Amino acid sequence: MTWSFDDDREQHIETASRPTRVLAYAQAAQTLASLGVPVVGYFGSQHHADSGATVGLDLPYVGGGDAVDDDLVKSLDPDLVVSVTYGGEVYGLSEGIAARVAGLAPILAIGIAGGRTLDSVIQRFHELAEALGADVEDPATDMTSAPTELRVVALSGGTDTDAYVASPAYWPSLRMLADAGVQFTPTTTAGGWEVVKWDELAAKHPADIVLYDQRPNSLGADRLAAIPGWSEVPGVRAGNVLPWNPEPPLTYAAAASFVNGLAQR
Repeated sequence: MTWSFDDDREQHIETASRPTRVLAYAQAAQTLASLGVPVVGYFGSQHHADSGATVGLDLPYVGGGDAVDDDLVKSLDPDLVVSVTYGGEVYGLSEGIAARVAGLAPILAIGIAGGRTLDSVIQRFHELAEALGADVEDPATDMTSAPTELRVVALSGGTDTDAYVASPAYWPSLRMLADAGVQFTPTTTAGGWEVVKWDELAAKHPADIVLYDQRPNSLGADRLAAIPGWSEVPGVRAGNVLPWNPEPPLTYAAAASFVNGLAQR
């Protein structure tokens, strides 16, 4: 019996039978594996390729961006590739690599940003996992325990001169917090990141809590310590800096863990 699924690029994916060997982008791999879908391997993004970092999944890592091990991909013999998409692209693979991978197995992409709510993204992954034969056990939970009386900013350490401040309307996990009443400092971008000079960060985003990008491409603690503007943010001075993963597993369980961690501050 044929298997089919319509992805968020308006692509109709159809295979001769239900896929059982899924190769996925790191975030999608974490999500699907936690929902009970067998995943044979994963790929990262250009960020992973540049930093040499992986996400810690106990699965073969085939590379990312424009540095993918073709022989390893072939040896895994995937019958479906699952990625995420921010704007129609196959995130995690360069265009040329994506074309080569698509010659081995169809690529399916789930949209995770823009106007989408976290609930809608989680539901899309539930639909995909169930279509792939998983018995999904990931019930919706209460997300209203996050603090609403403090100002919050989420950011990534971009360069020694610039911080990248996340727009809550763009990132589903942050939008979830904003919808629950969390007060984010206003951003001035319609996209994912507002670029702010470090020496202007405290004035433009005087937050009581800082959610800081924990990915390896974000500046580490040693480099942050050398940036005067970092220590001027109220939340940094108060020690209220929490790790934030812009690419978390897209499940209710992961979302609840994130909210509970913030609520304990």
